[in-house]
Amino acid sequence: MFNYADPNSYTEEELNRALDKAKAEVFKARDAVFFGSIMCSMVFHWTRNVPSAETDGVELWWNPDFFMGMVPAARVTVLKHELWHVARLHGPRQQARMAKEWNWACDIRINNDLENDGNSFTGIENCWKDHTFDKQGAGLMAEEQIYELIMKNQQQVPQSGSWGGGDGHGDLVPQDPAKQQKVINAVVQAVQQAKYSGNPGAIPGGVEETLKHFLDPQVPWEVLLMQWFTDLLDHDYTWARPNRRYQHIYLPSRFTDDGRLEHLVYFLDVSGSITNKQILRFNSEVKYIQEVLRPQRLTLVQFDTKIQAVKEFKEDEPFDEIKIVGRGGTSLVCVRNYIEKHRPTAAVIFSDMEVTPMDPLSVDVPLIWAVYGNVKPSVPSGTVIHVK
Repeated sequence: MFNYADPNSYTEEELNRALDKAKAEVFKARDAVFFGSIMCSMVFHWTRNVPSAETDGVELWWNPDFFMGMVPAARVTVLKHELWHVARLHGPRQQARMAKEWNWACDIRINNDLENDGNSFTGIENCWKDHTFDKQGAGLMAEEQIYELIMKNQQQVPQSGSWGGGDGHGDLVPQDPAKQQKVINAVVQAVQQAKYSGNPGAIPGGVEETLKHFLDPQVPWEVLLMQWFTDLLDHDYTWARPNRRYQHIYLPSRFTDDGRLEHLVYFLDVSGSITNKQILRFNSEVKYIQEVLRPQRLTLVQFDTKIQAVKEFKEDEPFDEIKIVGRGGTSLVCVRNYIEKHRPTAAVIFSDMEVTPMDPLSVDVPLIWAVYGNVKPSVPSGTVIHVK
């Protein structure tokens, strides 16, 4: 329970009931699957140590007096505002920019968009929004563009805003690298969930583009791997209900009913050129992908000039560190033969690619190549991720 000095303070039950009503409005929108996923990934707190509302993308702090002092429609607006900070990766995108001015730029972009979409600002009119920043040419200004204009001409910036947050960093709390990673993962997961829903409008405009541009050179490769799986959903097919006239006929599938990959195969190059440090990295990344993506079947295949070991993990089976065998030369012939024979949903090949290129596949299996060191690997098809 809350231990406030004022005996007439709101009870935790009253606060949570009011917050639940605001959350319910988020779930009613066309992009409910996307924002609902982000919202469910966050931890909410009530505290008077913040003037209004603040988030680091993983946690969200509410001042109970600020929250209860707003009309219900404005509570929804502020909640959406904080969720947009996460959705647009404002923490990771800050980089070396000044925190306060970056927060202003992000708040202006969010609030302008919320107001343009008809959200209520009753009682919170004096916040960071300025529609002179809306357009540059034919499109809306990005946060980075707004930031540059603010830095060049700060006298144009309103004298108050960020929900009355004062002269501090505003409502966007600086993030350490670990929390930035959690934010990125939450957005990738939300995009996946929205795509699973089958609703074309489930992903807000600009989110996928922001995610794609931001992830390209700047984040750990496992996030790119998750984005690759997400993109795979755009071009694939799933189980379909049988035609009433032909009940015995089903369409082929790559995914289970709940959107998980049916069978994912990881190939690990265990030749002598792969270091122990790289093998340890492989272990940690496979464990991460298994826990997050949860393929129905996960097969680990070690290879050098031949298949050295195969280990299959069934659904919910715990993943422990694998024992490495092999350490000979390298050949991708055995990898190609294994894929052709078993035809998994998708295959991931970890290798330094100091090897003769693999011949093209004769079967339809998407490939991703997680490459150590080699900046220009030769691959027959698929997507290349450079592992730093």
